[in-house]
Amino acid sequence: MNAMWKALVAGLCVALIGLSALSAGPALAGEKGKWRGLSVLGTTKFESAKVADHEGHEMMFSIQDGAVFNASGGGFLDRARYQVVWMSDTSRANGGYKTFTAADGSQVFAYTNVTSAAAPDWKGTWEFTGGTGKYKGIRGKGTFHVHDLSDTAAWDILEGEYEIP
Repeated sequence: MNAMWKALVAGLCVALIGLSALSAGPALAGEKGKWRGLSVLGTTKFESAKVADHEGHEMMFSIQDGAVFNASGGGFLDRARYQVVWMSDTSRANGGYKTFTAADGSQVFAYTNVTSAAAPDWKGTWEFTGGTGKYKGIRGKGTFHVHDLSDTAAWDILEGEYEIP
């Protein structure tokens, strides 16, 4: 990837994360609903290794950082920092973890499972595994669709439901 693209992706991520200070008000106990998150991600770490047991077997590990916006223009996880840690094995299941951090520091954690991997598109499911602060006890699940734009830039669409007790 050339230097211009790297600078553009880094600048966009910094700008989007900076917007998190404008996030909508706090979540309310008992809040539930449907959510469609639109995000941008920059890859900060990527490692891969070939496995010698058969041709084409490879394992990959990646860390990504970016921001997510609520497609409705406010509310749940709008303008939150969005981080992804994932591992891929071309011979087995693929998955990882997503962390969303609101402007007040409250976090939501999700486990992901890749169900379709046909580069540059990765599709799968996610399920909230917990949260902190205003998101403590959160439950929910849905789907995601990541599209790699380059070695270091991607977008992700997350759709599903959530409930805050």
